[in-house]
Amino acid sequence: MSYPALLDALHDRTAGDHLVASAAGVVVASRDTVAGENPLTRFGLGVDRSEPDPSDVLDRFADGLLDLHRDLLRQGIDHAVEHLNSRTSGDTTLLDRQLVQASLADVAIEIRESEALRPHDAATRWRAHQGLVKAGRLLLTLLGASSFLVSGPGGDLHLAEVTGNVYLHPGEENR
Repeated sequence: MSYPALLDALHDRTAGDHLVASAAGVVVASRDTVAGENPLTRFGLGVDRSEPDPSDVLDRFADGLLDLHRDLLRQGIDHAVEHLNSRTSGDTTLLDRQLVQASLADVAIEIRESEALRPHDAATRWRAHQGLVKAGRLLLTLLGASSFLVSGPGGDLHLAEVTGNVYLHPGEENR
């Protein structure tokens, strides 16, 4: 399932009668759900404006966004293992390289740390998001340009980063 579809499903689970608006009143959902042209439309997302949702709804949605981001990273690790194991350098696969294995382990550790901490406020959710973004970028570096092929995790990880930036940013007062 594509990231826009997963995001729409999260909106439905969190607030079935409407799309969740961030604290700044920004709504991000699939382009099929949000009408209008904007820069994210070509990536399958749409942006709109609405009244901000109550904090309990935003908290549930924020937790769901972090779960979704972690799931995308897990899928990205699986993709990377398969991809790197099929590529060779010299007489071995890229997956057999110690630095590649260490980088994949770093991504996996970030996912586990984020799960274990279970952020509970805007500032800790933002830090968790930033850690997941960093892990995703490391994963994409391992995959190079292939990460942005249709079968690669690059596009979805990019959308998870953008969506998290909209919904998880703690605001100036919480920095």
